[in-house]
Amino acid sequence: MPLYEYTCRNCEHTFETLVSARVAVVVACPKCDGTDLDQLIGLPAPGRVVEDNAATNCRGDGPPCGAPRCGRKGS
Repeated sequence: MPLYEYTCRNCEHTFETLVSARVAVVVACPKCDGTDLDQLIGLPAPGRVVEDNAATNCRGDGPPCGAPRCGRKGS
């Protein structure tokens, strides 16, 4: 389920909530129970940082694939 951020027009409270795409649910402000909301535009979360830089597949982030064209050998 995607996480959406809203601002309530009644009390100006900003909050996040999970919204199911399968079930139509009216989102309400948890502070005043108002339903007059503005959905804010969110940005995707940044990728995770990998601490060790050990190359482990063709792209460098998993075990060697073993394909002849890969050129990488297992440990």
